Amino acid sequence: MPISKKIVLTGTHLTPAIEFIRQLQSDPDILWEIYYIGRIYNSSVNTTPAIESRVIPKAGIKYFGINCGKLDRRWFPNTLKGLPEILKGFFSALNLIKSLKPEFIVSFGGYVSVPVIVAGYFNKVKSITHEQTFTLSLSTKINSLFCNKVALSFPITIKFFKKKFIVTGNLLRREIFSTNSKKFKNFKLKIKNYPLIYITGGNQGSFFINNLTKLSLPLLSKKFFIIHQCGQKLKSHSSSNYLPLAYIDNQDIGWILNHASLIISRAGANTCQEIVVLKIKSILIPLKVSQQNEQIKNAAFVKAQLPDITTVIPESKLNPPLLLSSIEKLIRIEYYRGVFKPKSNLRLLKLIKTI
Repeated sequence: MPISKKIVLTGTHLTPAIEFIRQLQSDPDILWEIYYIGRIYNSSVNTTPAIESRVIPKAGIKYFGINCGKLDRRWFPNTLKGLPEILKGFFSALNLIKSLKPEFIVSFGGYVSVPVIVAGYFNKVKSITHEQTFTLSLSTKINSLFCNKVALSFPITIKFFKKKFIVTGNLLRREIFSTNSKKFKNFKLKIKNYPLIYITGGNQGSFFINNLTKLSLPLLSKKFFIIHQCGQKLKSHSSSNYLPLAYIDNQDIGWILNHASLIISRAGANTCQEIVVLKIKSILIPLKVSQQNEQIKNAAFVKAQLPDITTVIPESKLNPPLLLSSIEKLIRIEYYRGVFKPKSNLRLLKLIKTI
């Protein structure tokens, strides 16, 4: 009979969080009672419900939303304005941790994770922060002061608290290896005539990529079938070859990634790692203002792993004609992707049990 334990998950990086939830739910040794603390809204200026507040409950997990401010390193007055929200977020997290009484906390990054990790520290709850990128985010740096271990996806040169850091690798969602989808299975015939291009700007979408797609559609939709994960409702282009969606559910993402002839994307850590694992042709548009040039490093990683089928274009140089020519160049390249079998990375789960 497995023992029962309570665990709180937090953070805004959903891809590894969802995979970790799957691992916890199928753990043969411990019956985990799982709770998730995330944002209420996408940001302090955007009252759209946070993506995690919509996705996590679908996995059967009890979700708690808190409002919390963030440290703005680019514009200090914004940090001063956010101090009341930062304090409010900490006390909200403190009350939740006291009420839930978890035995462990796992963070998957983002500013919402900081008050949860700090609240856990003051309640003597052991915790781990998981970092998906090649660099340490500000939230990870702060969390490292209060958590037991920092789990890294890649080796990073550490100058402080070296014993706290351990490389466990990233957690890729198992669903990316699936080739089935009830929602998209009827498009198989269409993509034989019109190669599938998947366009995404991340969970919350990208204004730049959305606008670029809009300007490029008159040319693109004549030759390709486009699925566009846009993060918001967009007015549909009058073409049967264009499908805009605010969010792609986990049960459908594998079908899209495995049938896509090409992906056009920002260079987020999880997206880049999925592209490499599935060997997808890609055009990457790194966010020009990202923490420690994180997205530029992510894009360079993909280019190094898949040099012949990866094109990296700075946002400042990109326009519809260049996009179309880049697509056509990549589409012409013959490349065998192979057959992929799902592999579970259980090192983070084992680390928790060790602690």
